[in-house]
Amino acid sequence: MKAMMADPCGMLERKVGDRVRDDESHRRVSEALTEVAISAIHPARHLGVGRAPSRGMLDDPIESATQAAVETLIRHLDDLVESLPNATVSELACEQAMAERGLE
Repeated sequence: MKAMMADPCGMLERKVGDRVRDDESHRRVSEALTEVAISAIHPARHLGVGRAPSRGMLDDPIESATQAAVETLIRHLDDLVESLPNATVSELACEQAMAERGLE
C-alpha cells in the first residue's frame, strides 16, 4: 500500500500492464485478432460465403500480432494513465488497493 501511495501513477501502470498481459486478456486479444485477420484474408467469410481458412495458415502470424498488439495496448494505456489528473490516478490506486483486499 505504501508503494502505491508513494507512486500511484507508476503502480497503476504496472497493474494495468500485468492485467493486459494475463492469460485471459491475452486469449481475448488473440480471439479478436484472429477474427479480424480471417475477415481480412477471406472477405467472403465475413459475408457468410466461402470456406473457412486453414488454422495452420494463421496460428503463427496471429500469435505474433497478438504479442505486438498487447505491447502496443499497454503503451497506450500507460500514456492514458500518465495523462489522467493526479486526483483520478489516486482514486484509481485506492480502488485498486481495495479491490485487491476484497473490499468495495
